[in-house]
Amino acid sequence: MNKLSTNNLFDIQVFVLLYESLNATAVSQALGVPTSKVSRSLKSLRHSLNASLFVRKQQGFERSQLADDIYPKMKRIVELAKRCEQADLGYQSARKRELVIACPSSLSLNLLHALQQKACAQQQDFLFHLTACSSNTVDLLKQQHVDIAVTCCPYNTEQISSELITKSDSYVLMARTEHPLFTGNRAIDIDAICDYPYISFSSNELHDAIDPLASYALDTQRKLDMVLKVCFLADLMLELEQTNAVALLNHSDAIEFLCRRGDIKAVALDNDFSSQISQRSGQNHYYLTQMRNDRNYPQWVSEEIQKYIQANVIVKSGGAS
Repeated sequence: MNKLSTNNLFDIQVFVLLYESLNATAVSQALGVPTSKVSRSLKSLRHSLNASLFVRKQQGFERSQLADDIYPKMKRIVELAKRCEQADLGYQSARKRELVIACPSSLSLNLLHALQQKACAQQQDFLFHLTACSSNTVDLLKQQHVDIAVTCCPYNTEQISSELITKSDSYVLMARTEHPLFTGNRAIDIDAICDYPYISFSSNELHDAIDPLASYALDTQRKLDMVLKVCFLADLMLELEQTNAVALLNHSDAIEFLCRRGDIKAVALDNDFSSQISQRSGQNHYYLTQMRNDRNYPQWVSEEIQKYIQANVIVKSGGAS
Protein backbone atom coordinates (compact mmCIF):
# COMPACT_ATOMS: atom_id res chain seq x y z
CA MET A 1 0.00 0.00 0.00
CA ASN A 2 2.99 2.36 0.52
CA LYS A 3 3.46 2.45 -3.26
CA LEU A 4 0.05 4.06 -3.74
CA SER A 5 1.71 7.47 -3.43
CA THR A 6 3.09 7.01 -6.96
CA ASN A 7 -0.45 7.18 -8.36
CA ASN A 8 -2.14 10.47 -9.12
CA LEU A 9 -5.65 11.68 -8.42
CA PHE A 10 -6.77 10.70 -11.92
CA ASP A 11 -5.98 7.03 -11.21
CA ILE A 12 -8.07 7.19 -8.05
CA GLN A 13 -10.95 8.84 -9.92
CA VAL A 14 -10.84 6.05 -12.49
CA PHE A 15 -10.99 3.44 -9.73
CA VAL A 16 -13.94 5.09 -7.97
CA LEU A 17 -15.97 5.53 -11.15
CA LEU A 18 -15.30 2.00 -12.34
CA TYR A 19 -16.17 0.58 -8.92
CA GLU A 20 -19.54 2.34 -9.07
CA SER A 21 -20.40 1.69 -12.72
CA LEU A 22 -18.44 -1.49 -13.61
CA ASN A 23 -18.30 -0.05 -17.13
CA ALA A 24 -15.01 1.22 -18.61
CA THR A 25 -16.77 3.04 -21.45
CA ALA A 26 -18.92 4.97 -18.98
CA VAL A 27 -15.77 5.93 -17.03
CA SER A 28 -13.98 7.21 -20.14
CA GLN A 29 -17.05 9.26 -21.10
CA ALA A 30 -17.39 10.71 -17.60
CA LEU A 31 -13.74 11.79 -17.55
CA GLY A 32 -13.56 12.74 -21.23
CA VAL A 33 -10.62 10.48 -21.98
CA PRO A 34 -10.11 7.44 -24.27
CA THR A 35 -10.65 3.98 -22.81
CA SER A 36 -6.96 3.24 -23.34
CA LYS A 37 -6.12 5.85 -20.70
CA VAL A 38 -8.59 4.25 -18.30
CA SER A 39 -6.88 0.90 -18.88
CA ARG A 40 -3.45 2.41 -18.18
CA SER A 41 -4.68 3.90 -14.91
CA LEU A 42 -6.06 0.57 -13.77
CA LYS A 43 -2.78 -1.11 -14.70
CA SER A 44 -0.87 1.51 -12.70
CA LEU A 45 -3.03 0.91 -9.63
CA ARG A 46 -2.72 -2.85 -9.99
CA HIS A 47 1.07 -2.50 -10.16
CA SER A 48 1.19 -0.22 -7.11
CA LEU A 49 -0.99 -2.49 -4.99
CA ASN A 50 0.43 -5.71 -6.42
CA ALA A 51 -3.12 -7.06 -6.58
CA SER A 52 -6.09 -7.11 -8.91
CA LEU A 53 -8.95 -4.71 -8.21
CA PHE A 54 -11.38 -5.95 -10.84
CA VAL A 55 -12.00 -9.18 -12.71
CA ARG A 56 -13.00 -8.73 -16.33
CA LYS A 57 -16.21 -10.55 -17.25
CA GLN A 58 -18.08 -10.92 -20.53
CA GLN A 59 -20.62 -8.29 -19.52
CA GLY A 60 -18.25 -5.92 -17.70
CA PHE A 61 -16.24 -6.13 -14.49
CA GLU A 62 -16.54 -7.78 -11.09
CA ARG A 63 -15.15 -6.12 -7.95
CA SER A 64 -12.45 -7.90 -5.95
CA GLN A 65 -12.41 -8.03 -2.15
CA LEU A 66 -9.53 -5.53 -2.15
CA ALA A 67 -11.62 -3.14 -4.23
CA ASP A 68 -14.44 -3.40 -1.67
CA ASP A 69 -11.99 -2.72 1.15
CA ILE A 70 -10.32 0.39 -0.29
CA TYR A 71 -13.31 1.95 -2.05
CA PRO A 72 -14.60 4.06 0.91
CA LYS A 73 -11.18 5.69 1.39
CA MET A 74 -10.66 6.22 -2.34
CA LYS A 75 -14.12 7.77 -2.57
CA ARG A 76 -13.25 10.04 0.33
CA ILE A 77 -10.06 11.21 -1.42
CA VAL A 78 -12.04 12.14 -4.55
CA GLU A 79 -14.67 13.99 -2.50
CA LEU A 80 -12.00 15.95 -0.60
CA ALA A 81 -10.30 16.85 -3.87
CA LYS A 82 -13.57 18.17 -5.28
CA ARG A 83 -14.16 20.24 -2.16
CA CYS A 84 -10.69 21.74 -2.43
CA GLU A 85 -11.38 22.74 -6.04
CA GLN A 86 -14.55 24.52 -5.01
CA ALA A 87 -13.15 26.20 -1.94
CA ASP A 88 -12.79 29.94 -1.82
CA LEU A 89 -10.11 30.09 0.85
CA GLY A 90 -10.75 33.74 1.56
CA TYR A 91 -14.52 33.91 1.80
CA GLN A 92 -15.90 30.39 1.87
CA SER A 93 -19.15 30.32 3.79
CA ALA A 94 -19.94 27.57 6.24
CA ARG A 95 -21.72 24.62 4.66
CA LYS A 96 -24.19 22.24 6.13
CA ARG A 97 -23.09 18.64 6.26
CA GLU A 98 -25.54 16.43 4.35
CA LEU A 99 -26.45 13.17 6.03
CA VAL A 100 -28.44 10.57 4.07
CA ILE A 101 -30.57 8.23 6.21
CA ALA A 102 -32.47 5.28 4.74
CA CYS A 103 -35.49 4.30 6.81
CA PRO A 104 -38.82 2.52 6.23
CA SER A 105 -41.41 5.15 5.30
CA SER A 106 -43.82 4.18 8.07
CA LEU A 107 -41.05 4.62 10.66
CA SER A 108 -39.67 7.97 9.54
CA LEU A 109 -42.68 10.32 9.83
CA ASN A 110 -41.24 12.37 12.70
CA LEU A 111 -37.63 11.21 12.57
CA LEU A 112 -36.50 14.30 10.66
CA HIS A 113 -37.97 16.61 13.31
CA ALA A 114 -36.33 14.63 16.12
CA LEU A 115 -32.92 14.82 14.43
CA GLN A 116 -33.24 18.54 13.70
CA GLN A 117 -34.09 19.27 17.33
CA LYS A 118 -31.13 17.22 18.56
CA ALA A 119 -28.76 18.91 16.09
CA CYS A 120 -29.95 22.30 17.33
CA ALA A 121 -29.35 21.26 20.94
CA GLN A 122 -25.85 20.09 19.95
CA GLN A 123 -25.27 23.36 18.05
CA GLN A 124 -24.39 21.42 14.92
CA ASP A 125 -25.63 22.16 11.42
CA PHE A 126 -26.78 19.20 9.32
CA LEU A 127 -28.81 18.83 6.15
CA PHE A 128 -30.73 15.61 6.82
CA HIS A 129 -31.89 13.67 3.77
CA LEU A 130 -34.39 10.87 4.45
CA THR A 131 -34.91 8.17 1.84
CA ALA A 132 -36.78 4.86 1.82
CA CYS A 133 -34.95 1.57 2.29
CA SER A 134 -34.58 -0.69 -0.72
CA SER A 135 -33.02 -4.02 -1.63
CA ASN A 136 -29.74 -2.28 -2.56
CA THR A 137 -29.41 -0.24 0.65
CA VAL A 138 -26.27 -2.16 1.67
CA ASP A 139 -24.59 -1.38 -1.67
CA LEU A 140 -25.52 2.28 -1.23
CA LEU A 141 -23.90 2.23 2.22
CA LYS A 142 -20.70 0.77 0.77
CA GLN A 143 -20.67 3.37 -1.98
CA GLN A 144 -21.34 6.12 0.61
CA HIS A 145 -24.54 7.24 -1.09
CA VAL A 146 -26.29 6.41 2.20
CA ASP A 147 -24.68 7.14 5.57
CA ILE A 148 -26.88 5.17 7.94
CA ALA A 149 -29.94 2.91 7.57
CA VAL A 150 -32.74 1.38 9.59
CA THR A 151 -33.29 -2.11 8.19
CA CYS A 152 -35.56 -5.05 8.94
CA CYS A 153 -32.77 -7.60 8.43
CA PRO A 154 -29.23 -7.74 9.83
CA TYR A 155 -26.26 -7.23 7.50
CA ASN A 156 -23.01 -8.12 9.22
CA THR A 157 -19.94 -8.26 7.00
CA GLU A 158 -16.36 -7.05 7.21
CA GLN A 159 -17.54 -3.58 6.14
CA ILE A 160 -21.13 -3.40 7.41
CA SER A 161 -22.53 -3.82 10.92
CA SER A 162 -26.14 -4.16 12.07
CA GLU A 163 -27.15 -3.54 15.68
CA LEU A 164 -30.59 -4.62 16.92
CA ILE A 165 -32.70 -1.60 17.92
CA THR A 166 -35.92 -3.33 18.95
CA LYS A 167 -38.33 -6.10 18.02
CA SER A 168 -42.07 -6.57 18.16
CA ASP A 169 -44.78 -9.17 17.57
CA SER A 170 -47.69 -6.81 18.26
CA TYR A 171 -50.20 -5.57 15.70
CA VAL A 172 -52.94 -2.96 15.39
CA LEU A 173 -55.94 -3.48 13.10
CA MET A 174 -56.67 -0.51 10.80
CA ALA A 175 -59.98 0.06 8.95
CA ARG A 176 -62.45 2.85 8.20
CA THR A 177 -64.23 4.25 11.26
CA GLU A 178 -67.63 2.76 10.39
CA HIS A 179 -66.26 -0.65 9.46
CA PRO A 180 -68.54 -3.54 10.48
CA LEU A 181 -65.79 -4.98 12.68
CA PHE A 182 -65.95 -1.82 14.81
CA THR A 183 -69.71 -1.35 14.93
CA GLY A 184 -70.75 -4.84 16.10
CA ASN A 185 -69.98 -7.00 19.08
CA ARG A 186 -68.00 -9.59 17.15
CA ALA A 187 -64.58 -10.45 18.53
CA ILE A 188 -61.69 -9.50 16.27
CA ASP A 189 -59.96 -12.78 15.52
CA ILE A 190 -58.55 -14.50 12.45
CA ASP A 191 -62.00 -15.63 11.27
CA ALA A 192 -63.40 -12.10 11.54
CA ILE A 193 -60.49 -10.59 9.62
CA CYS A 194 -60.68 -13.22 6.89
CA ASP A 195 -64.27 -12.16 6.15
CA TYR A 196 -62.97 -8.88 4.69
CA PRO A 197 -60.46 -7.84 2.02
CA TYR A 198 -56.95 -7.56 3.41
CA ILE A 199 -54.25 -5.04 2.44
CA SER A 200 -50.68 -6.12 3.12
CA PHE A 201 -48.64 -3.12 4.26
CA SER A 202 -44.88 -3.50 4.39
CA SER A 203 -41.90 -1.17 4.40
CA ASN A 204 -39.40 -4.03 4.57
CA GLU A 205 -36.41 -3.45 2.28
CA LEU A 206 -36.80 -7.01 0.96
CA HIS A 207 -39.55 -7.08 -1.65
CA ASP A 208 -40.17 -10.82 -1.19
CA ALA A 209 -40.86 -10.55 2.55
CA ILE A 210 -43.79 -12.76 3.58
CA ASP A 211 -46.81 -11.09 5.14
CA PRO A 212 -47.21 -12.45 8.71
CA LEU A 213 -51.02 -12.62 8.57
CA ALA A 214 -50.88 -14.46 5.23
CA SER A 215 -48.51 -17.00 6.80
CA TYR A 216 -50.77 -17.42 9.82
CA ALA A 217 -53.88 -17.87 7.65
CA LEU A 218 -52.05 -20.50 5.62
CA ASP A 219 -50.94 -22.38 8.73
CA THR A 220 -54.45 -22.38 10.18
CA GLN A 221 -56.04 -23.31 6.84
CA ARG A 222 -57.98 -20.07 6.46
CA LYS A 223 -58.54 -18.27 3.18
CA LEU A 224 -57.24 -14.70 3.37
CA ASP A 225 -58.51 -12.36 0.64
CA MET A 226 -55.36 -10.29 0.07
CA VAL A 227 -56.32 -7.61 -2.46
CA LEU A 228 -53.34 -5.23 -2.37
CA LYS A 229 -49.73 -4.86 -1.28
CA VAL A 230 -48.70 -1.27 -0.51
CA CYS A 231 -45.70 0.43 1.08
CA PHE A 232 -46.89 4.06 1.26
CA LEU A 233 -49.23 5.36 3.95
CA ALA A 234 -51.14 7.65 1.57
CA ASP A 235 -52.07 4.68 -0.64
CA LEU A 236 -53.13 2.67 2.40
CA MET A 237 -55.26 5.52 3.76
CA LEU A 238 -57.18 5.97 0.50
CA GLU A 239 -57.92 2.25 0.16
CA LEU A 240 -59.03 1.86 3.77
CA GLU A 241 -61.34 4.88 3.58
CA GLN A 242 -63.04 3.79 0.37
CA THR A 243 -63.47 0.05 1.00
CA ASN A 244 -64.13 -2.50 3.72
CA ALA A 245 -60.53 -3.63 3.58
CA VAL A 246 -58.42 -3.99 6.73
CA ALA A 247 -54.68 -3.81 7.40
CA LEU A 248 -52.22 -4.46 10.21
CA LEU A 249 -49.57 -1.99 11.43
CA ASN A 250 -47.24 -1.75 14.42
CA HIS A 251 -45.67 1.71 14.10
CA SER A 252 -47.30 4.27 16.40
CA ASP A 253 -46.54 7.38 14.31
CA ALA A 254 -47.98 5.75 11.18
CA ILE A 255 -51.11 4.71 13.07
CA GLU A 256 -51.58 8.20 14.50
CA PHE A 257 -51.06 9.73 11.05
CA LEU A 258 -53.77 7.55 9.47
CA CYS A 259 -56.26 8.20 12.27
CA ARG A 260 -55.72 11.97 12.23
CA ARG A 261 -55.63 12.48 8.48
CA GLY A 262 -58.21 9.93 7.40
CA ASP A 263 -61.57 8.56 8.48
CA ILE A 264 -59.79 5.57 9.99
CA LYS A 265 -59.85 3.80 13.33
CA ALA A 266 -57.23 1.64 15.02
CA VAL A 267 -57.85 -1.26 17.40
CA ALA A 268 -54.97 -3.14 19.00
CA LEU A 269 -55.07 -6.92 18.71
CA ASP A 270 -54.63 -8.72 22.00
CA ASN A 271 -51.20 -10.08 22.80
CA ASP A 272 -52.13 -13.73 22.33
CA PHE A 273 -53.56 -13.14 18.84
CA SER A 274 -50.57 -11.00 17.85
CA SER A 275 -48.17 -13.70 19.07
CA GLN A 276 -50.06 -16.35 17.10
CA ILE A 277 -49.70 -14.26 13.93
CA SER A 278 -45.94 -14.07 14.48
CA GLN A 279 -45.45 -17.78 15.17
CA ARG A 280 -44.45 -18.65 11.59
CA SER A 281 -42.89 -15.42 10.31
CA GLY A 282 -41.25 -14.48 13.60
CA GLN A 283 -41.06 -11.13 15.35
CA ASN A 284 -40.48 -7.90 13.46
CA HIS A 285 -36.87 -6.81 13.95
CA TYR A 286 -35.34 -3.39 13.37
CA TYR A 287 -31.60 -2.83 13.02
CA LEU A 288 -29.30 0.16 12.85
CA THR A 289 -27.11 -0.66 9.85
CA GLN A 290 -23.98 1.34 9.02
CA MET A 291 -20.35 1.11 7.97
CA ARG A 292 -18.03 -0.30 10.60
CA ASN A 293 -15.51 2.43 9.80
CA ASP A 294 -15.42 5.70 7.83
CA ARG A 295 -18.44 7.20 9.60
CA ASN A 296 -18.65 10.93 8.98
CA TYR A 297 -21.26 11.77 11.61
CA PRO A 298 -21.23 12.08 15.41
CA GLN A 299 -22.36 9.29 17.75
CA TRP A 300 -25.45 11.20 18.84
CA VAL A 301 -27.00 10.74 15.37
CA SER A 302 -27.02 6.95 15.77
CA GLU A 303 -28.28 7.22 19.33
CA GLU A 304 -31.11 9.59 18.39
CA ILE A 305 -32.26 7.31 15.56
CA GLN A 306 -32.31 4.31 17.88
CA LYS A 307 -34.21 6.26 20.53
CA TYR A 308 -36.83 7.36 18.00
CA ILE A 309 -37.33 3.86 16.54
CA GLN A 310 -37.64 2.30 20.01
CA ALA A 311 -40.37 4.80 20.90
CA ASN A 312 -42.19 4.32 17.58
CA VAL A 313 -42.40 0.53 17.37
CA ILE A 314 -45.26 -0.97 19.39
CA VAL A 315 -43.63 -3.67 21.49
CA LYS A 316 -46.79 -4.80 23.29
CA SER A 317 -50.40 -4.56 22.19
CA GLY A 318 -52.73 -2.07 23.77
CA GLY A 319 -50.99 1.07 22.52
CA ALA A 320 -53.63 2.31 20.05
CA SER A 321 -57.30 3.10 20.20
